[in-house]
Amino acid sequence: PDDVQPLSARLARRWPKTSLVQDITDMDASTYAEAYRGLMNQAPTRAPERPYLGARTGFPTTSGKTNRREEHFAMAMVNAQQLWRLPDGTGFELLDYQVPLKARRSDTEIGKIDMFGLTQRGRPVVVELKVMGHAGGGSDAPPVAFLEGLRYAAILEANLTRIAEEVRQTYGRDVTVERPDILVLGEADWWSYWLDDGGQVGAALRAKAQDIARALDLGIVFASLPNAQVHYGQKTQAPRLEPLSDLTYPAALPESAVKLATGHSVEQKQHDARLYQTWWAHAKTFPDHTLDGNDAPGRPPVVSPRNPALNLMLPTDKSMADAIEAEIPPADRHRYFGSFKSSQAIAQSVFGAFKAAGRLDLLSKVQAECGRPAFGKTNSGTTLSMEVDVKTLREPRPTQLDVHLRTNAYHVAVECKFCEPGFGKCSRVDTKGGAQPLCDGTYSHQQARQSRCALSEVGISYWDFIPKLFDWEATQDILPCPLLPTYQIVRNLLAAIVGEDGQLHPENGHAVFVYDARNPAYCPGGDADRQLRQAAAACRLPGALRRVSWQEVVRICAESDELLWLRDAIRQKHGIAPTT
Repeated sequence: PDDVQPLSARLARRWPKTSLVQDITDMDASTYAEAYRGLMNQAPTRAPERPYLGARTGFPTTSGKTNRREEHFAMAMVNAQQLWRLPDGTGFELLDYQVPLKARRSDTEIGKIDMFGLTQRGRPVVVELKVMGHAGGGSDAPPVAFLEGLRYAAILEANLTRIAEEVRQTYGRDVTVERPDILVLGEADWWSYWLDDGGQVGAALRAKAQDIARALDLGIVFASLPNAQVHYGQKTQAPRLEPLSDLTYPAALPESAVKLATGHSVEQKQHDARLYQTWWAHAKTFPDHTLDGNDAPGRPPVVSPRNPALNLMLPTDKSMADAIEAEIPPADRHRYFGSFKSSQAIAQSVFGAFKAAGRLDLLSKVQAECGRPAFGKTNSGTTLSMEVDVKTLREPRPTQLDVHLRTNAYHVAVECKFCEPGFGKCSRVDTKGGAQPLCDGTYSHQQARQSRCALSEVGISYWDFIPKLFDWEATQDILPCPLLPTYQIVRNLLAAIVGEDGQLHPENGHAVFVYDARNPAYCPGGDADRQLRQAAAACRLPGALRRVSWQEVVRICAESDELLWLRDAIRQKHGIAPTT
């Protein structure tokens, strides 16, 4: 149609460097805004059986040599599961790459979104990626990049209600149905190729982007990613970027035209106060003398030590309640099992309920935030055990899995969190009691030991496997040690995929981390969130580390009459409501 031509024609034309400033200046913002709206009205819509999102595995579909540098670059960025920052501080995540927009083969000049993301407020972000070509060429000019972003944003906005539902079903995220932001992300060398020394190109881009952004009430952001080496992937090897750096917004690039985010993250103290209010309101429903009697301010309710099982959420059906209570023997209960803060009590109540109801198959419908099944492909033959000792890592004190799921030969190690401020760190740097720590926090030879790691020195086998799974080399010093903040995360993954034969079997398992979506530590930018993202950024196996909220797990209860009580009980006791 005629009103789409300004976008298509500008993409098809050449943008010589010699006249780039003038060509950008001559662009009419109102014409492009009109073309955007026209394309929305004419946008193709894919058939229901052809989804937009969730079809990517994180691995290339081809093997052998390739020159598809941009595609592998995007794949590596999405696989990294990082929280990136816009200039105003708003965090966003990349959920998918190479997102198809064509409805039929005849849809010409419609390609794929390089990367699709969501801000932490749920606003969609269309990322147009530009890197230096495999042979060193500068590829498309900056105006082409942001005009492609405009086209793809228009088509995405036209189909956003459906795409929002796909995001909900695939990633467990809520999308704010509003006009997307556009991020033009260029490799540093690509920007250097196109930006002139006098800054005229950048100034022209900045002015034009702001004009178009105002005309359409959307954000257009220009960002740079420091140069990185692309390690091309294969069917069984995911692409990697080395190093993986934060986005930058140098002065030579156009300033952000992004809309300012609204709202503020929930402070930890406010979160705790709301939890305590919910807990004490629920505690009033307990019979007399069933709590420990200590209601001091700032203390959660704690059930009487004479009957700690009262802290479990149980159904009225006695046989089912007995099965849940028996799932963890009293000897394996944590020290603070009786506290309403206990993550072990929640885990036993929830996962014990799925097992007692005979509905472990429902867990296959719970989606992790990366779009994969959080707990794998569970079925009626899946087995579940709790507080399972792992004896394959040569640990003096075995790793204990909160929940272990097994479907045939596939293992899922489940770590359950609730009020914890983060994941367990390596204890070898512990200075409690005034004793000298066994490690100074670096992966290096120290204290006259033979191994760089104090754990390896006593025969624990973590570093036998870590270099095969993470971008951390065992044969060189690393300052600080990457295992220090990621200790519990890495250990759980190894527990899932190191077999009884002492060998690594990455195809036979993964680790999943369950958390309360209201806990600020696990929200974007929180301490626990950073620990998970640090491990994910270095992990060479897409999907090996997955995360999912209690809210998403509880949502599946609606699909079983035997579990409706659990949905209500966890809301009443902890205020945890299913995602919608």
